[in-house]
Amino acid sequence: MDYLTTKEAGKRLGVSLPRINVLIHSGRLPARKFGRDWFIHPDDLADFKSRPSGNFKLTSDQIIQIKARAAEGARPEELAREFSVSTRTIYRHLQK
Repeated sequence: MDYLTTKEAGKRLGVSLPRINVLIHSGRLPARKFGRDWFIHPDDLADFKSRPSGNFKLTSDQIIQIKARAAEGARPEELAREFSVSTRTIYRHLQK
């Protein structure tokens, strides 16, 4: 099967070309570079489309631990360092 250009991949995902480039360079969308252009295998694009979107850096067990530690008085900044996420992510999970 032929590879897709970044423009074709963007159309299939419904996102802009700059967004495709961000996904490639962050490692979230596998791509191969031929010359100066990036190409995406259709199977890699299908895998990417089937993944859930959002921030899934924390497991449900970690979220439970965070909530328990916060109830014990741990500060969000401290929890963010411990679990290697942003303070904003900690606040978001504490507000749920």
